[in-house]
Amino acid sequence: MARTPLTDFFEPPPSLCFPPTIPVRYHHSHRSNRHQSHILVYRMIPSHLAKILWVQALEESDPQGAFLPLSTRHHATQQARAEHPIPATNFAQGSLAFLETRTHTIWGFLCQAYPGLQAAWPSRTCPLSAWIVGVPALLAGLLVNGLGTSQRVNLLNFPLLLLLLWNLGIYLGSAILCVRSSSGARAWLELPAHWTSNLARGLSPSASPSRKPLDSPTVQWIHHATQRFLTAYWQQTRHLWTQQLRQYLHLGAACMALGIVLGLYIRGLALDYQATWESTFLSANQVHSLLQILLGPAAWLLHYPFPSVAEISNLQSPQHGPAAQWIHLWALTTLAVIVIPRSLMAWLGLRSLEHDRKAFHLPLQDPYFGHLLAPDRGQGVQVIIIPYSYQPSSRAKAFLETSFLDLFGNLADLTWEPPVPFGQEAPRVPGASSPARTFVAIFNAGQTPEEEVHGEWLHQLQTTWLSENPHSQILLLLDEEPYGQIVDPARMAERRQAWQRLSTPYHLPLVPFDVANNTSQDQFLKQAQASLWPRER
Repeated sequence: MARTPLTDFFEPPPSLCFPPTIPVRYHHSHRSNRHQSHILVYRMIPSHLAKILWVQALEESDPQGAFLPLSTRHHATQQARAEHPIPATNFAQGSLAFLETRTHTIWGFLCQAYPGLQAAWPSRTCPLSAWIVGVPALLAGLLVNGLGTSQRVNLLNFPLLLLLLWNLGIYLGSAILCVRSSSGARAWLELPAHWTSNLARGLSPSASPSRKPLDSPTVQWIHHATQRFLTAYWQQTRHLWTQQLRQYLHLGAACMALGIVLGLYIRGLALDYQATWESTFLSANQVHSLLQILLGPAAWLLHYPFPSVAEISNLQSPQHGPAAQWIHLWALTTLAVIVIPRSLMAWLGLRSLEHDRKAFHLPLQDPYFGHLLAPDRGQGVQVIIIPYSYQPSSRAKAFLETSFLDLFGNLADLTWEPPVPFGQEAPRVPGASSPARTFVAIFNAGQTPEEEVHGEWLHQLQTTWLSENPHSQILLLLDEEPYGQIVDPARMAERRQAWQRLSTPYHLPLVPFDVANNTSQDQFLKQAQASLWPRER
């Protein structure tokens, strides 16, 4: 009897439906579709990405299907594949439509089965408004007396001068970081950006109480899924929070400086400020030169004749003079050095932020997505597996075949070559019609690595195989199952390090596995994906 489609059992609420898909922007590779596990960049509302990652977290937190039945996941996958078959010619667009449809179906089922789950969805964050930063900064600037607490304004020592020098130092430091590397700036901003994201999450509207209380095991499941989701979502959005924090810093600095300038004139209406200066080390000539460097451009813009050395000398304490002209010069300098540049930086940051908010990275190289998309990947891909001087066990072969089908796609052609005898040169592999080939070399951890034998063999892999197959890659594995059965973990760790020292000079990452100790397939897939050499050709 034909099975009833999953959506026939319920009608998802309208609020759960995805909005119309926004036009997609893809990064395609010139290589074959075995590299369709690369990161897909697409234009999408953040809630789309959040919901896909949320469903992924819920599934991975329930591997046995105790809360989200495996049959439900299977039905959702089959239904999505039937509605959106993934063509080999446009794998990226088909993958996105498939994943969105599958996520929508599972999410609808979950909200029907667990009404409280929708209220627990942690992705509904409230982005911090610029007003939260701009208004307090402006008020703080108004409250700060930029001329100091006294009505005698020391031209060489007052808060506004320190603020100008601080901002000039910020510009210089930013320029140095841009010239050297922007990673340093991102690193120190990531921690406060994480705090900002947590604050925004805490300010999100509280969901309405669940109509049906969740039992304790369900609460634990949702809690574990939430932690997984927050980790994955932060990895995808932390650059946005870093950019937003940088924008807030620029906006706050501009608003605070503007508030200080306004405060100068407000206080000047009711108080008579007098300008003076004093210094232990500087003469009148030096003070004149310093002030001319700082305030000369403002005097030129205002068509003010800059005070002479004699006029500066007449202001030396205990003498003083009217401060109105100096206030105008400092105010215009503040606008030119702080308010305008910082406002421009905040505006440019906002434009960049709005652009990046429409382009998110879906990590298709993750084993979760690799497993879902495996049935449609691997057309024309050849995976040639060559053990070196040993025969892998049947369990190891089954583990590797299952893993490789997830990694390269179910349509990939897996070929086991006979083991290479010890000391023999790398075998010549016949040419193929498809250039998409991956050579998997497997070493036995029971053998002691020898540079003259194993190292030379690795060199032949890189020079011979890749010269004859220029679009291919190499994956280097270490089978720890045979040796692990006769030695303790400490000896195995030493042997693993010895093999890693051998492969490092050839820039070939080594991926160990041990089916006897239940090597995690997801972890193995992540390591194998990251260890394909060369990474880009």
